[in-house]
Amino acid sequence: MLELVIEEGLSLVHDPRVQEGKTAGMAKGLFVCCRGRLCAGESAGLGLPVWKTRHETVFPSLISVKSRGQGAIEMVFELDRTLVWHIAGERAPAWFGRAASHLVNAYMKKTFLQQCLLALRSMVFSLFKVQSTMVPCTDKGHCRVTYEKSRQGVHVSIDGSSLQGQGSLIVLNELDGRSFNRLRVGEVVLQEEQIPGWHPVTSDAVLESPSIGLGISLGPGEEGDLCGYSVFCGREVARGLDWAGLALLCAQPVLGYEVRFHSCAAGS
Repeated sequence: MLELVIEEGLSLVHDPRVQEGKTAGMAKGLFVCCRGRLCAGESAGLGLPVWKTRHETVFPSLISVKSRGQGAIEMVFELDRTLVWHIAGERAPAWFGRAASHLVNAYMKKTFLQQCLLALRSMVFSLFKVQSTMVPCTDKGHCRVTYEKSRQGVHVSIDGSSLQGQGSLIVLNELDGRSFNRLRVGEVVLQEEQIPGWHPVTSDAVLESPSIGLGISLGPGEEGDLCGYSVFCGREVARGLDWAGLALLCAQPVLGYEVRFHSCAAGS
């Protein structure tokens, strides 16, 4: 298990044993470890690339991971996994996956309905024994991700220049949703179920865990700013779901940004 120490009691770790929920079967980025507590849940970790085209979303498998000195870790991902659905043990037809994707897109636009629809989703999935798994698909190319300790946290560099076809790169930065249950965007504070599933936010959004005393935000890297990137935040805690995070949606496959860490207190 590789570890990138940020400061005393705070590090990023590569732990391939974390395989929970619908994201089991795909690679994960580095996980935050705070005072010995792994903040993983069902999340994708930090700096995980996903390739989204008009017709499909392609997830990564891990080619290699290695340390680059004491202050950096490099991971290389292959974008070659897709999500398939099963109903009562039988593979669902292709239209079911497309319908599920359209439903997610629809409820993401109506934040006031999301928690009700998540509860409905859990009930329907349990009743009809709906499950999803990651399976190999046509390889879309590889993506190199480098994590380097910086003054404000960790600098993440992503090179997806080999990715094929028309699409957008989504970079996930996720932790477990049961702990990270408070979102600050400027003067607005959202708690628990008030936090929507993926929803556009400004770059000053901070996702916090009052129980751990830690928050994260995304900031510009060496390239200067986050212009041209869309920032999203979200949280889902339900059957087979336990994540909260910040994501970047970018048209270009090469980028750099900072994951910044903040201290926070319960009730503050």
